[in-house]
Amino acid sequence: PYPVSGVFDNCSHTASDKGWALGIHALQLGGKKDARFFFSLRTDRAATATEVTAYHRYHPKAWTHLAASYDGRWMALYVDGAQVARTGGQGGPLHSAFMASCRTLLLGGDAWGTSHSFRGHLAGLALWRGALFQPHLQRPFLEEVARGIAGLALASSFTTPEEHWVPFREGAFPQQQVLLSPPSPILRPLRPPACGQTACDNVELVSHYNQHWPLRSGKVVRYRVVNLAEDDGGRPTVSREQVWRQHWALSEAFRPYNISWQLSLLEVRNSSLRRRAVLLGCEPSKVGNERCDPECEHPLTGYDGGDCRRPGRCFSWNRRDGVCHMECNNMLDDFDDGDCCDPRATDVARTCFDPDSPHRAYMSVKELKEALQLNSTHFLNVYFASSVREELAGAATWPWDKEALSHLGGVVLNPAYYGMHGHTNTMIHEVGHVLGLYHVFKGVSERESCDDPCRETTPSMETGDLCADTAPTPKSKLCRDPDPTNDTCGQTHFMGTPFNNYMSYTDDDCTNTFTPNQVARMHCYLDLVYQRWGQSKKPTPIPIPPMVMGQTQHSLSIYWLPPISGVIHEREQDTLCDDCAEDGTFHQYVHEASSPRVCDSSGYWTPEEAEGPPDVDQPCEPSLQAWSPELHLYHMNMTVPCPQPDGCILELRFLHPVYPDSLTLWTTYLSTGSPKALSDVEILTEHGESIHLGPQDTFCDVPFTMKLNIPKKVSGVKIYTFDERMEIDTALLTSMPHSSLCSTCKLIQYRVLRDPPFANGSPAAPVQAHRQFVDTEVMSGQVYHYQVQAISGTTVGEASPPLVHVHGAPYCGDGKVTRSLEEECDDGDLLDGDGCSRKCKKEKGFNCVGEPSLCYVHDGDGVCEPFEKTISVLDCGPYTPDGYVDLWAAKAYASHEDVKSCPASLVTGEPVVKVCKSHLHNVPKDLSLAAWFPCIPSQDNAQDPDEERIPLGGEGVWLKVCFERSAVPTSLLVFLASDGTIPSSQRKPRVTVQLSDINGLNHSLGMYELSCQHNPLVINVTHGQEDPFHWAASVLLNFSSPLVGIAAVALRTLSHPGSSDSTTCLLQHEEGRGHQHYGCVHSSCAGLGSCMRPLLAHTSTLNCTSDGSRHMVCNVACEKGFALHSSNGKSLGSMQREVVLMCNSGRWDRSVTCDPVNCGVPDQSHVYYAEFSCPKGTTYLQRCSFSCIHPAKLQGTNQWLTCLEDGLWSLPEAYCKLECDAPPAVANAKLLVPRCLQGNHDVGSICRYKCKPGYHVAESTAGKPKK
Repeated sequence: PYPVSGVFDNCSHTASDKGWALGIHALQLGGKKDARFFFSLRTDRAATATEVTAYHRYHPKAWTHLAASYDGRWMALYVDGAQVARTGGQGGPLHSAFMASCRTLLLGGDAWGTSHSFRGHLAGLALWRGALFQPHLQRPFLEEVARGIAGLALASSFTTPEEHWVPFREGAFPQQQVLLSPPSPILRPLRPPACGQTACDNVELVSHYNQHWPLRSGKVVRYRVVNLAEDDGGRPTVSREQVWRQHWALSEAFRPYNISWQLSLLEVRNSSLRRRAVLLGCEPSKVGNERCDPECEHPLTGYDGGDCRRPGRCFSWNRRDGVCHMECNNMLDDFDDGDCCDPRATDVARTCFDPDSPHRAYMSVKELKEALQLNSTHFLNVYFASSVREELAGAATWPWDKEALSHLGGVVLNPAYYGMHGHTNTMIHEVGHVLGLYHVFKGVSERESCDDPCRETTPSMETGDLCADTAPTPKSKLCRDPDPTNDTCGQTHFMGTPFNNYMSYTDDDCTNTFTPNQVARMHCYLDLVYQRWGQSKKPTPIPIPPMVMGQTQHSLSIYWLPPISGVIHEREQDTLCDDCAEDGTFHQYVHEASSPRVCDSSGYWTPEEAEGPPDVDQPCEPSLQAWSPELHLYHMNMTVPCPQPDGCILELRFLHPVYPDSLTLWTTYLSTGSPKALSDVEILTEHGESIHLGPQDTFCDVPFTMKLNIPKKVSGVKIYTFDERMEIDTALLTSMPHSSLCSTCKLIQYRVLRDPPFANGSPAAPVQAHRQFVDTEVMSGQVYHYQVQAISGTTVGEASPPLVHVHGAPYCGDGKVTRSLEEECDDGDLLDGDGCSRKCKKEKGFNCVGEPSLCYVHDGDGVCEPFEKTISVLDCGPYTPDGYVDLWAAKAYASHEDVKSCPASLVTGEPVVKVCKSHLHNVPKDLSLAAWFPCIPSQDNAQDPDEERIPLGGEGVWLKVCFERSAVPTSLLVFLASDGTIPSSQRKPRVTVQLSDINGLNHSLGMYELSCQHNPLVINVTHGQEDPFHWAASVLLNFSSPLVGIAAVALRTLSHPGSSDSTTCLLQHEEGRGHQHYGCVHSSCAGLGSCMRPLLAHTSTLNCTSDGSRHMVCNVACEKGFALHSSNGKSLGSMQREVVLMCNSGRWDRSVTCDPVNCGVPDQSHVYYAEFSCPKGTTYLQRCSFSCIHPAKLQGTNQWLTCLEDGLWSLPEAYCKLECDAPPAVANAKLLVPRCLQGNHDVGSICRYKCKPGYHVAESTAGKPKK
């Protein structure tokens, strides 16, 4: 964790979680991923701390208002006024009054240095004497706080830190920066959906391109055909007829959609390039790598350097004889020892297959682009390359690829098909990819798995190809709907499929259309990425209507987003202004990367991957789009470690040296074991100096930003690491504001258009530079239309879609929930992520109440609200729909169980633990008493059960449960305590399920993935008409992961009146030994008799009601000092005081007892450096005393602890302070500090001696290791 602030125990001299902490905590991959704000608290009575974490990841480089409260029972965490977590688990005061002297308030880290220090800015801190609740944590109230309010215990703005604070560990105060009061953000940038890449995938934004036709007005796009020819112009790759035929087809296809194409033909006369075969998808490093790569299986590579064909016999006397022998022309025979690549001995354009030879007969597309260096800034470049496989007719660069506008961008097509009848749509298809279109079968034939969140089952703007007007379809070459097939994920019939769409795989005589959603996406990407391909000098449009910000009787405030391209400066030809922010800050990505580390033989993870903008799709997953020091030994599956003493080094250089503000680094993959990801960061200045920043810790899913307080121009950075599997995507250098590189840039202007016109008769307001406008010429009840244009110099952009507003009418963001506008909430702002969205809809996981809306995460807040009964197991317990009955497991057996450590009986009955946790390394003690986690049977019961957690490697983990009676199930419910995710594995854990009927026959229900997102796992049991399902008696679960935790298993069945007459009951039966031969023996329930009132000792309440002899319900509560326990060993939770028992046909659904509350011997952390004595035991109201272990000394007079009714010891009112006795006398020396003789010195005290004349300090050999 990274504590921002906290109160810590300063008397323990050892890491202690007593007190509280507020900060950032990464939840996954050993603290490398999913970092969120957290609030942790532990009272002096509690055995462990309780921690709550925010609902979302934290926002880096953004101001956040963070608040935490504890009212003596409930802990709550608030982020920007929204309650993001609430839980119980702690109770009463933090500590006794006496122990207050042992507490220290710290900022920026913890008291022991075990956790990381906080890096960032703190603007203020306020501590209150009482718990504040959500209405008091909103901006208006907090602004009043600044003017002083009673109840504040501490308010600090850090203007003069030396008045209230002292440095704790560093010996110096943190740096202070005078920052302007941060304005509250009006609107965050529009984010793509989970399956999208850019703003053009945002449903709201692209919908405006659909609905507002001026955004789709005519665009002229330039493209350049790159045609290789011999030095004399002969043998061009494609003929002029092909080029014009393809141009006509391209123009006709896009003309109906307001996109026209302007052709440039570039003839490159270079015989050396023309005579080589350009191969699509075949990198030279793949040739002769002892793997047959199909994309390289070409005659001019010698069929992948011999990897795809068994070569003929090569005789030794044929090698190096000045003649190229084709049977020797392979990697194994070193390409005839070089004869086949010798221009003096052979025609190398036909025989040179050696990937390392400059004369080789082939080249990759990347090599061709590198040789030509044709930038894609002003043209779409079209290259030609042959493909070994017919289906690879072309390749394209996505608009979000970092190569999109560089010399590596463009389209690659097969010259054999270019402009040929029946193949002209290939280029149209590839250009569709360049303009942001996916295949129509994405999400069906192109998907990760059946539970891929981007799988498309119904037409959607958020899944599949992100177009709602292309129905889901599998890959097909038929010019009709595909035949019914058994799709691996269950869907069989695909109707109304877009087989005639250009983005399908059907032939030219079938494909002839783009859909409106696709057209909207293409126009959007032309504005977002490719504006310079057009001829227009107009600024790109503002794609979203202006938004109402505020309204009074006589005025209206509106706000709008910048143009979609993000370019906010006037566009001069090829200036740097595109990389300048409004305040003159210059942003630049890595221009050149290098590393002394040898690159992997695969050709991946080269330093060049760290150049340009970030392009890794999935952070925290291995990627080929990043640099990595990973280096495999030839033919071995082991990596070469980074060398001592410096480790692996990556040097990143920037094109323009600048005075720096910050450096941002994308470390997109980290090994879980390494503590500090970066062993050093060295900043390189323009004049060759370097500044070392030391070791740094990073996350894999959040860019790592370092503030650089360096008064010199920075030109580069060196990254050092010992993590040989780390991946670095890129780095960004940000200059100080008002950079000289941005001095000539002029900001674009905006003009507001209004209908009806303004008072002066003009439909347009004066031009302005900022994006906010207050209209003071308004009348109540009048309808106004507002649009905004961007203006660059003398050119004017398209007007935005209109805002239509009746003055005085309610609007989203006014703090009042207006049902007529279909608002679900209104928190008075337009921010997403705070529970109430920009569109005034409740966000997933939140509920909102009041006006302005106060939003809170409802699941797990300890309150069962009516709308949660069917959805929240955490707050309301398992929900059984009307007409159904849930039968809970009555007996359980497991492959890995121990009676003491992990009895399988913990899965019987209803679940006690409601929370499922992923990435659970160690099972907490309270969790191991509430759910079954597989473990090895303990050889010695005296051993600590916590040592027995991990099952035997490679063995199958299974669990078999029996039910009280057999039933015809409709579904099976498995409640998880842990989904068994293994951090190092990419695969999700799975469970295979079998139902057994009363005849002992097994019925498979299939295999399912386990995930805490789907808890409980619900498995539907379907019954055929001819073969109705048998009565189920037991369930067998086989798990793929040994780290699963199961809380309960239930069979759901229809509740038929009077069905109990025909049921069977589970008999007490001693099973025979054997691996899976545990039986569930049932017989008829008849004659089991009536329900008798249970006999329970030490109950304070035992109220039973009965509506017949065979049915009874009892409410049971224990006396003070006694606690409820279930007979299956499962704890019923420390807070549970009463329970409801049900009896049917003489059988109770569970058996409970009232046992004395037992606090157990106090834990060592209750009072550090003490030993405890409990002469009368550790049950309710019994007392234990503690005495200090030498050399600790008792501080305080009350050495007694009392066991209280909640099962915890009372607050300690004394502690043992670790102190040193007086130091031993030193012969022939004089003590310089007389008070050292008194004894009782604090830890850290120093005593100094001076040798008498004629003596010197001799080192003692005692205690030193022998060499």
